[in-house]
Amino acid sequence: MTMKIQSKLALATAIAALSMQGSFALAQDNYPPYPEQKPLSPQRQGAVWEGHEDTPNGGRPEINTVEEMVEISGYSAPAALEYASLAAIAADGNWGPTMFYQCKHPHGGTALNADYPVPLEVFDNVYSVGNDANNIWAIDTGEGIILIDTLRSAEQAEGFIVGNMMRMGLDPKDIKIIIISHGHFDHTGGLAYMKELTGAAIGMSEADYQMATIAGEIPERAENDFVITDGMEITLGDTTLTALLTPGHTPGTVSLMIPLTWQGEEYMGSYMGGVGAPRDIATVNQWRESIDRMAYVSELMQADVIMSNHTIGDDGLTKIAEMAADPSTNPYIVGHEAVLGYYSAWRNCLSADVAQMIANGAEIPALLPKE
Repeated sequence: MTMKIQSKLALATAIAALSMQGSFALAQDNYPPYPEQKPLSPQRQGAVWEGHEDTPNGGRPEINTVEEMVEISGYSAPAALEYASLAAIAADGNWGPTMFYQCKHPHGGTALNADYPVPLEVFDNVYSVGNDANNIWAIDTGEGIILIDTLRSAEQAEGFIVGNMMRMGLDPKDIKIIIISHGHFDHTGGLAYMKELTGAAIGMSEADYQMATIAGEIPERAENDFVITDGMEITLGDTTLTALLTPGHTPGTVSLMIPLTWQGEEYMGSYMGGVGAPRDIATVNQWRESIDRMAYVSELMQADVIMSNHTIGDDGLTKIAEMAADPSTNPYIVGHEAVLGYYSAWRNCLSADVAQMIANGAEIPALLPKE
């Protein structure tokens, strides 16, 4: 405990000193070290894709065609295979690792240790500062930074979020708002640490705040914290995010529409606040309805960028590696049709899950609520 307090005090002192100097880029010796990567549990460990061991995404298998979908997705029911094939058609060769994650039965066994991605300015003043599993987005609005999620521990928050921000010349104490996409510990575990360091206002849905509070994973609300409601506009400086409640992954998952610019052009990011599929038919249907809603809003707002809180949700490791190698290109800009294809593929994967669960004898929920 004493060592942890000393580490936090030392980091706070370094940040304060750098703030006085007005430059973070010169203080390389003060960057917190990256946490050591721990082996995954056997239950989560997936198989490496033979011949692709050295890919940025850690050798995760991909599904890019209907043939690959039929061969390796694991679905066996005819209706499930039909939906899964439609998903592959909708994805149109995009999102290969994501398709393997979302269109796989049974779920699980897809996680792999990959090299940590480099911190990167992906869009103008929008920075990727996460790790191999979780995207963390830091948005510099000109009047402070909006941070989305906090990883699974204080150690990770310090090593990745704070360290990578400093590596990019950003002052972590400029974080004014922290948005939590949902209440699972791999997104909230660093929240208490980041709150103590920055004093930022924390925003999350009421349902997921209650869920995480019961689990004992987040600090009590402070006076400047706020509840994210459906359709809320969250404004800081020159940036306004639109929040949408999209239940299914958790009861109060928060998704976002994020305005972006790159090389003088405007874009719109569609950010889904969860990726893992539920395990029962009723909740899968709720999640499917949320996917439909995000597709609809993305259509209305002409979204042409997919962003996620997990690197498996937007093929983030591959995209970051590509952009780091060639900064003149931006693989996150996929176009409006590809965004709609992404959500159509995801919805069909969920329908495949339902069809397979029914074929496997799952209990079918009542069509109408009981009086």
